[in-house]
Amino acid sequence: MKFSDRLKGLREKNDMTQEQLAKVSGVSPRTIQRYECGTSRPRLDAAEMLAKALNISVDQLLGTDGMLVAQAAEQYGARGAKQAQQLTDEVTGLFTGGELAQDDMDVMMQAIMDAYWLAKEKNKKYTPKKYRSKGKQD
Repeated sequence: MKFSDRLKGLREKNDMTQEQLAKVSGVSPRTIQRYECGTSRPRLDAAEMLAKALNISVDQLLGTDGMLVAQAAEQYGARGAKQAQQLTDEVTGLFTGGELAQDDMDVMMQAIMDAYWLAKEKNKKYTPKKYRSKGKQD
């Protein structure tokens, strides 16, 4: 399930309008609208505020693939988020309409996340300084 669908479903399950969720979470109504339309994805701090307002964990709100994208955005900025999103889209696309159980998909996505972070760490020494996040430069 996409983040946009998950957020809208959770908001509706809690009998909240976008404006009410915005007021409780501290995220603007326009931003929530963009999230639900799928034109934007939250940063980790915004996801935490939304999850708290919906009384769920950030993992439940974002899903495994969403957590990878949010963490990559925090660590590597828009470029990292784009790479992580492409990776998760391609991997989940392999199993669209398939017989893979959700638990198995979650385990597979966790393994991909682990591999992503390991690859980023190993590739760090080859990354130009201008692409490294602040405070992480060697």
